[in-house]
Amino acid sequence: MDTAEHDYGRATSVDAEAIGPPGQRHFRLLVTAERGSASIWMEKVQLASVGVWFEEVIARLDREQPTGEADAAPAAFPGAFDLDFRASQIGLGYVEADDLFAIHAFEAAGAAGRGEPFFRCFLSRGQCRVLLRKIDALVAAGRQICPLCETPIDPAGHACPKANGHRAAAT
Repeated sequence: MDTAEHDYGRATSVDAEAIGPPGQRHFRLLVTAERGSASIWMEKVQLASVGVWFEEVIARLDREQPTGEADAAPAAFPGAFDLDFRASQIGLGYVEADDLFAIHAFEAAGAAGRGEPFFRCFLSRGQCRVLLRKIDALVAAGRQICPLCETPIDPAGHACPKANGHRAAAT
C-alpha cells in the first residue's frame, strides 16, 4: 500500500473507545507513537470489523508461528490529539518480516480522488490482542439485537416489523 500522509510508524500505545449512551455512541481508535497521537473516528461496524480481522489473523499466527510476546496494555492518552479525523475506510495488513500489523485509515473528507491512506501505524501482536478484546467489549456493550428482525432495540422499546409492529418484549 502507498505511503500515508501521516505515517506514525510503530505505535507505542493503542486503544479503542466509545463515547455516549448506547444508540448514540461514537467510536474511535486512539494511537500514540513517537511521531504524535491520533484519534481516528469510525463507524461501529468498522471498529467491529477491525476486531474480527485481528482475532482471525492472530489465532492463525499463534497456531502457525507462536511467539512469547506478552500482551501490551495501552498507556494513558493525551487530552488533545495531534491528529483527529473521521475515517471513511480502514485497511488492515500484516508485515510478516517484522511480525507487525498495519492499520491504514483513509480520511472521509479527502476520500474522493485520493488513493493513498491519510494515516498509517504499525502494531505488535501483543497490542492487537489487547485491542481486539477491548473492541469486543465495546461492541457487546451496545444495544441488544432483536432476535426476530436483527435490528437494535432502543432503550425506549422496539416495534419489531416481524412482530407486525407489536411491542412485544424481545429477549
